[in-house]
Amino acid sequence: MSAAARSWVVSPHGALEELAPDLWRVEGDVPRTQLKRAMVVVRLPSGELLLHSAIALDDDGMRQLEALGSPRWLVVPNGWHRMDAARYKARYPDLQVLCPRGSRKRVERVVQVAQSYDELPALDPVAGDGDGRAAGFSLLAEDETVRFQYFDGSGGAEGAMLVRSGDGCTVVFGDFLFNLPHQPGLFWWFYGRLLASTGGPRVTGLGRLMLGMTRMRGPYKRWLEWTAATEAPVRLVPGHGAVIREDAVGVLRMLAASL
Repeated sequence: MSAAARSWVVSPHGALEELAPDLWRVEGDVPRTQLKRAMVVVRLPSGELLLHSAIALDDDGMRQLEALGSPRWLVVPNGWHRMDAARYKARYPDLQVLCPRGSRKRVERVVQVAQSYDELPALDPVAGDGDGRAAGFSLLAEDETVRFQYFDGSGGAEGAMLVRSGDGCTVVFGDFLFNLPHQPGLFWWFYGRLLASTGGPRVTGLGRLMLGMTRMRGPYKRWLEWTAATEAPVRLVPGHGAVIREDAVGVLRMLAASL
């Protein structure tokens, strides 16, 4: 691991925001762009923390994070959300890194992966839309607070993290859900309007292109419909953009209908 990876480089970020008991989110800048990214923090029944899509925080932010519990797991949700993964692993050597199996090679260019999602304890299949679909993988065999599901047809490249809280299920995405408003300026004209990345909850233009190239559009549509019907989530956390708190089930169905 290089010295650059071990150094603690902080980009501007906001404060930790509580979404539900034992569930937090913090938003930070993506360097050299006007885009923002999000880290989700889950406190497990053991009191340890799981971090999804890590963001290096300033001293005050790290003190607040560590006051919540000891970081134990780090989820890199795809081959792109790896920017601060090596920094966290260097800071917390016992941190266990998880990622989708199809992104493991790319993630391991910067940090050692302990397990892919499907190396975690498997859950029993459940019925959905007339066929059996895997319910996914639980972080710990004795607890289903945190589960991982692959998107149907993704080849294991990406999936979603599902977190069970007292108020219901939260679905945490990587890059297959954005929720950004239209904004002024050349960057947002190109990235937002031209590439169809802004204008509310959506699968972006680049996401649609990837879905089409990998013949994943139909399977992802079915996954969205199945998750809406089976999980009935109370909130959605996009990889980029605001948390969706209102009618999360309806948003999943709207996304499915748009594909």
